[in-house]
Amino acid sequence: MRRKGVRFFLFVCLAAALLLAADDMLCVKSLHGVDQMRYLYCQPDHKIDVLFLGSSHVYCNVNTEVLWEEHGMAAYLCASAQQPLWNSYYALKEALKTQSPKLVVLDMYCPSRFYEDYQPEWNDENLAGMRLSFNKYQAVLASAQTDRAELLLGFPRYHTRYDRLEAEDLQNFPWDRAEQSCWKGYTPLVTNVGLTEYDYSYVTGVRKMTEKSQYYFDRIEELTREKGIAFALVCAPYLPEEEDMEVYRYVEGLAKERGLLFLNYNTVERYREIGIDYALDFADFTHLNEQGSIKYTKHLGNWLAEHYEIPDRRGQRGYETWENQLRREGTSNPS
Repeated sequence: MRRKGVRFFLFVCLAAALLLAADDMLCVKSLHGVDQMRYLYCQPDHKIDVLFLGSSHVYCNVNTEVLWEEHGMAAYLCASAQQPLWNSYYALKEALKTQSPKLVVLDMYCPSRFYEDYQPEWNDENLAGMRLSFNKYQAVLASAQTDRAELLLGFPRYHTRYDRLEAEDLQNFPWDRAEQSCWKGYTPLVTNVGLTEYDYSYVTGVRKMTEKSQYYFDRIEELTREKGIAFALVCAPYLPEEEDMEVYRYVEGLAKERGLLFLNYNTVERYREIGIDYALDFADFTHLNEQGSIKYTKHLGNWLAEHYEIPDRRGQRGYETWENQLRREGTSNPS
């Protein structure tokens, strides 16, 4: 009987190992949010000092290598395509399980542009990389009206991918975690589109965020205050619409009221400070290319260093993954 029990135990262990390996291979991989969350779990515990939240305006525009090389900032981009504020909030809660950032930087593009309370087309990018937990359950409830079980479990959505596996699917096993920890979420775009600079100084209207966005903004602010984390608001350069600028005027007033700093890069003054060239520095109308991201990040890094106490970690033990950051170039522009 004992021998049968041992065999059964070994069979269960082998079956579990095979299922976990299958899940590692079949799970969705994406540079537009899934991997940013999945690789967060690979980062050394309590080493991230600056945590960025937001959309592709974060992971395409903020060059973590520049922040490290110029300031020694141990930054990570916990961002995803069209990340609404409810996903920003649950991403922050997930990060705080293993990290103790000194500063959270939130890009305000999504609450200015998107006014739907649900954005199902981007749920996979925002949820698929998150581990199964009560926090993910809450994120799914806030994000989706249908297919909640599939989004929570993940496997039902991707178990048929076996006939579409690529080389990257075979590089997602536990022994790959050390290499994955060297990627900090940055996804540079290398294309170029010539744009014309616009001056939005004529916009005088003010438009509030949606009620749902405001609710989760308040929760993000409350959580950072509770944890003693500094909280900064930014908006990366792009070609906004007039309605976007009206929301930024609202955010500017909100920031002043609550003692927060908000830096909107979509003014002629900021374009000049950064040295942005609209003919050369954009991958499309809403994302900087790599050249533009370097200009933006240099200015942003100087601003963060000026206004917040962020340690210079260069040469310190435990920050080797920032010294040896990996690059993963975007092959297509996120929406």
